[in-house]
Amino acid sequence: MHPLAIVSIVIGAAAALAAASWLLLTAPAHSRGAMERFLRERYAHRGLHGDGAAENSLTAFRLAVEGGYGIELDIRLSRDGELVVFHDETLERVCGDPRRVVDLELSELRSMHLSGTEDTVPTLREVLELVAGRVPLLIEIKLAPGESGVAEKFIEEIRDYGGDYIVESFNPMALRYVRRSRGDILIGILSAPYTRNKKFKGKAVYRQLERLRLNFLFRPDFIAYDKDGHDVTALRVLRRLHRVPTVAWTVRSEDEEREARAHGFDTVIFEGYTPNDERK
Repeated sequence: MHPLAIVSIVIGAAAALAAASWLLLTAPAHSRGAMERFLRERYAHRGLHGDGAAENSLTAFRLAVEGGYGIELDIRLSRDGELVVFHDETLERVCGDPRRVVDLELSELRSMHLSGTEDTVPTLREVLELVAGRVPLLIEIKLAPGESGVAEKFIEEIRDYGGDYIVESFNPMALRYVRRSRGDILIGILSAPYTRNKKFKGKAVYRQLERLRLNFLFRPDFIAYDKDGHDVTALRVLRRLHRVPTVAWTVRSEDEEREARAHGFDTVIFEGYTPNDERK
């Protein structure tokens, strides 16, 4: 056999092996049927906030329930080990206090008013009692450097909740813990086209996360991806080959929602507008 033919065969075999390995590493759980109920909903980003209702507040969650929308919310731990609903690592943007949530006890957090409203930082337990299964929840586990134990506490606290919920996180290890502890909970990886941002460019772990190469650690039931990353090859291939359910974050108008759906997203996490009653 001609040497060039041998080289071509070797290169072809290596490429096929690489493709097969990638598909194996990124393959999701085959749970689209279980996800269908959640894909019929749209999720209010940190509740239905605005016009005097602060994000991640009991008021914003009550308004979302009244509107019949699913709710996306964020959880992290206080210093004394309570699960609180708050997005940022620090209180600076929402409460004007530069301290970190994890450095304050629940009693201190309860004194913090959200965006100048009467609402204070709620606990996950309070949100679950308010929602009481009336709309589905999309719960994001937040894990910043120096934080731990959020997933463990969540598993403990969600045990007796009878409503519908799914879980997402940017952190693969949080999802791995949930998968191993409660295989019945539907989980999803949050991701984005990180390498388009100078902050993340050149950092190998973010390249792996963007391309969903760490899926093998937890086998996600769905993927929540930045709406502007609809053209990322890994996302498009997984959607086509595995029919993995996908959620677009964060859309901010009806036009952006229509565009996200046109790009193949099953549903959306929305903010800044009130969706109409049409269902995809």
